[in-house]
Amino acid sequence: MFWIGLLAGAAIALAVNWLVRKGILTKWYEWLLAGLGILALFATGQHYVSSLRENEPQSAWMGALIFGIIALILLGVAWQLSVRRANKT
Repeated sequence: MFWIGLLAGAAIALAVNWLVRKGILTKWYEWLLAGLGILALFATGQHYVSSLRENEPQSAWMGALIFGIIALILLGVAWQLSVRRANKT
């Protein structure tokens, strides 16, 4: 768990640093959507690994599919909102 938290923190710090260097401003709801997307991504990995450990491969794949699609939708919406607003200015 420590390494997952460390990697997630480093990725978030790099993303914020990149946004600051590019001068892209984000709204609070974009951060909220991105945070929910990242949580869904972690839920995807957790559900997949735990279902495989319980010897339930069909449940692992179905859960990964459901949580993964939710994560991709949330992250895609957050990304599109910030990109479209950045292109307007």
